[in-house]
Amino acid sequence: MIMRDLFAWWWRQVREMIPGWHRLSRSARSVLVVEWAAGRLDLSLRKGDRQNPVATCAMRDGAADEAAIGACRTSVAATWARDRPGATVLLLPPGMMMRRDVTLPAAAEAALDSVLAYEMDRLTPFPADRIVYAYDVLRRDADLKQVQVRLTIVPRASVAPVLGLLDRIGLQPDLLRDGPQGAGIPLDAGRARQAGRRRTRLAAACAAVLLPLAVVGAGFWRQSVEQDRLAARIATLRPAADQAATLRRRIEDSSAGNDIVAAQRARLGDPMEVLAATTRLLPDDTVLTDLILRQGQLIISGQSATATGLIETLSKDPVFRNPVFVAPVTRVEGQNASLFSIRADVGR
Repeated sequence: MIMRDLFAWWWRQVREMIPGWHRLSRSARSVLVVEWAAGRLDLSLRKGDRQNPVATCAMRDGAADEAAIGACRTSVAATWARDRPGATVLLLPPGMMMRRDVTLPAAAEAALDSVLAYEMDRLTPFPADRIVYAYDVLRRDADLKQVQVRLTIVPRASVAPVLGLLDRIGLQPDLLRDGPQGAGIPLDAGRARQAGRRRTRLAAACAAVLLPLAVVGAGFWRQSVEQDRLAARIATLRPAADQAATLRRRIEDSSAGNDIVAAQRARLGDPMEVLAATTRLLPDDTVLTDLILRQGQLIISGQSATATGLIETLSKDPVFRNPVFVAPVTRVEGQNASLFSIRADVGR
């Protein structure tokens, strides 16, 4: 049992190291940049500050005819014969790559991939299997026991036609970007297909060299035990993380309720704003006997020495719209005042 667990752990370590070596071996090589512009794909080879055009493939409704695909495939093959790039980057149109900053419990960082995959449909409008995504840890707050993460996502349906077209040309992008220097989303599946045989041979060679060391290395066993201890610790902290997630959802629900109230106030009129504007605009010789605010309409009644001029006064303020008298203006016998009743629309 111990030997089987040791071998399984060792094999995982070998698999994780191979892609890293592979990337390091390609770091000094050129990069094939595929820029997705309006109605076409522009392919260019970039090395340092130099950028040489390779081909342009015109598209219509996300597709291209066989002649255009064949011409691009020929140009790519000729370029690779001279200088095979170490990576292929697909530059997306502006606005296609979306980003969002989220706050998670600090305990989630130990299993961030699993947590984000599980919570993706809550954090974004898409489930995890409908997008390609990457993340960066922006900040850790030890006092609040929180970690702030920036999610970068692209819906798979948005890039599927272009990825299919590139596959027909013979290209599998390693990275999605929305700018020459922007943060990218790795596409590990395409990279694995492109270098499958080479990695298999490299993995076999590593296994032949490292297997004797793994069998006799007691240090490997200690690391495996430490990993088991950390996994148990994560499982212990899981209830606290779930409780924090529940509390966060309650806070978000409360915020959503406040937004609804604010939207209704804007649509039907904020009572405090309407009352303040009414008080500010009406002359000092005006006395109100009734003030009704209902369903986006204000009705005020009272008496004033300048009742006929109130319509013009209210019309000058953006809080009120379409002020009209809803009853005839009547003089008060024995007083320098008239009775009035005015209706005006408020809100949006």
